Amino acid sequence: MAGHASVGNYIYDNIAANRGVYNNLFRPEGPYLGNVATSVNDVNFTNQQYLSDYYVKNASFFKMDYITLSYSFGNLIKNTANLRVSLTVNNVFMITKYTGIDPEVNLGSSVGIDNNVYPRSKSVCSGCKSFILTLKSLQHETNS
Repeated sequence: MAGHASVGNYIYDNIAANRGVYNNLFRPEGPYLGNVATSVNDVNFTNQQYLSDYYVKNASFFKMDYITLSYSFGNLIKNTANLRVSLTVNNVFMITKYTGIDPEVNLGSSVGIDNNVYPRSKSVCSGCKSFILTLKSLQHETNS
């Protein structure tokens, strides 16, 4: 089990800033409706406001990176078999008040700017390991 946190971190939500304007709602090349951020109703911006601090957000978080659980059933079937099962989950959960996709954005040259369009994936891996003693290995153990 491993996790990490960042407290007192602020980030510029560039995704919401680019999509939070009314000019993106009606696309002239369509005509069709474009995607806008839900904040467009709060700010009423017609054009991008690059000097506004409205999109600077508190990005404090606690993230559980992975958890591994395993259980060994020990000796089964009269001490001739062992069984161990395991389960590992990556990117388990994140506790944050940040409304963007991921407040952990310190990648490359865009430190402190959220340009992420896709969330990080969550993966689950399970395993099963069995060990069965054969009659030949049992005879070898009793002879030695």
